Amino acid sequence: MPPPTRAGRARGARCAGRIAAAIGIVALPLLPLRGQACPTLVGPPGNPLRDGTPAFTITTSGVLPADLPLQLTLEVATQADFTGVLFADTTLTGVTAAAIVVPRLLPERISIWWRARVRTAQGALCFSNAIGPRQTSPWLALIAPNGLNGSTVDTRRPTFSWTSPAAHPPVKPWVYQLVIYRTSDGAPVLSGSSLTDTAFTAISDLESNTSYRWSVSAKLSTGDSAHVDSFASFVILDPNSPIATTLYTGFPSPFPNTRGVDRTCIWFDLARVSDVRLDILDLRGNFVTRILPRPGLGPVFPPGRYGRATVGSDAGCNDQFTWDGRDQGGRSVPPGVYLIRFVADRSTKTTAVVWRGR
Repeated sequence: MPPPTRAGRARGARCAGRIAAAIGIVALPLLPLRGQACPTLVGPPGNPLRDGTPAFTITTSGVLPADLPLQLTLEVATQADFTGVLFADTTLTGVTAAAIVVPRLLPERISIWWRARVRTAQGALCFSNAIGPRQTSPWLALIAPNGLNGSTVDTRRPTFSWTSPAAHPPVKPWVYQLVIYRTSDGAPVLSGSSLTDTAFTAISDLESNTSYRWSVSAKLSTGDSAHVDSFASFVILDPNSPIATTLYTGFPSPFPNTRGVDRTCIWFDLARVSDVRLDILDLRGNFVTRILPRPGLGPVFPPGRYGRATVGSDAGCNDQFTWDGRDQGGRSVPPGVYLIRFVADRSTKTTAVVWRGR
């Protein structure tokens, strides 16, 4: 047989193309048309989470009558592969969409992941994308007055504020108890109970120029509870002159403290105009460094209260009246107990602080 001519080869190619096209049209109905029932999961926004018992919504797509009834499952875990502890493993049957609230308070300050799962009547599984890591919020956090190094306020009926992650029904809202107590002896002076708001204004006057601390306890209907004390004390400033010359205990002590505050605050009151000398000594009485007087500050001070930060500040103290654990030459001193010696108004007062070292 003679070889095909160029024209013959072209006709053959066109014929093959028509056959291939015909085969394709015929084969399309043979491809599987059945969809895969799969979930879409919408969870709480934000990181860290603002919800303690978060709400989730699961919807499904690609569902055929033969897939019914479906099983929808919410999973909340501590590991991305969902092999760890599951804080939620809730399954609903016979629905194609669901709103699910985690029935108990999530542990605080941990990382979590979540996903949804669909199981069809035939046992086929499909998972949503895993979301995470998301951080959970502390169960209870005090806001104000709660400076790391103390706070000052200008009203004898201050307002206290705090926060907790939201609880969604069927979990009932948080219930709080607040206690205000004197720093000097720990005696409670004012309290509020069965509170449902996260703010409380003192219902009676507190004493000015007195150091107070405060705490809040919180409970949920799930049985979960939390208790938090203020970082440091707060003092209500009185614009009038002090009635006595006083040196207060340096704070924090020990320092640096666990919250990273690396200097101790020194507060004192002057009842009358006076020369002031403020020194740091070791336990043997040896001179370490001088806080007052120094260039631009002292030696003569008018009556008043010194060392406090400005009203409304959470700094706790004025940086000019602090000690950072260094000697007169700027060298860090060894850890130990040191004395703050205050000489003013014809009297000498001494208090001790603990320096942890660097």
